[in-house]
Amino acid sequence: MGIAVPFVDILIFAIIAIFLGLRLRNILGSRDGYEQSPEEMGQRQAMPQTPDNDDVSDEGMKKVVPIRPAALSGSGISAIKKADPSFQEDQFMQGAASAFAMVLTAFAEGDLSQLRRLLGYDLFNEFSDAIRERNAENESLSLVIDEIEDVQILDGEMADGIASVTVRFVSKQTRRLFDGDGNEIVDDASLNEAVIDVWTFERDTQIADPNWKLVETSSEGAEDA
Repeated sequence: MGIAVPFVDILIFAIIAIFLGLRLRNILGSRDGYEQSPEEMGQRQAMPQTPDNDDVSDEGMKKVVPIRPAALSGSGISAIKKADPSFQEDQFMQGAASAFAMVLTAFAEGDLSQLRRLLGYDLFNEFSDAIRERNAENESLSLVIDEIEDVQILDGEMADGIASVTVRFVSKQTRRLFDGDGNEIVDDASLNEAVIDVWTFERDTQIADPNWKLVETSSEGAEDA
């Protein structure tokens, strides 16, 4: 037969249990939902937090923007070689002579797509206007370069990273202009005539494109034979 516990003692034990539970709740607090363990909190505090760009003030961390190197400037071919060590006069003059022939041929044939590749923006517009005027008159031009006698570099310059080289061409050309019926306009003809042209080519040395473009032309007229 078990020992009977008085009802009063049971009530006293229950009150004590409730009291202790309330004391523990006040001391330890309650845990609602997910809480990190001490180990997790230690790991989180050890990891540096990177702020979002939108939250960075002027006095805080700033985004680093790469600075483009200062563009070179100077006079003479030596300034061009400083900006572009691969530049060689002989190779340039060979390329200029080829461009000379291609530009004149494209102009005579009215080949705007070829001229767009070879000319700067302003000069292309001038050539285009001349071709349109010729077409409006229903005229056609035949131009033959009989010989390129001489190619010389006259000057070179660097301005804000843009290289420019001025070249003098001495050539013999045959030009014939025809009307809409195919009749030659004799007044505008020149047969095997020696002509001196001065052209200026440009290239931006700050970009990877190695091609030069013709940006200016002038003529010293025909050379005495």
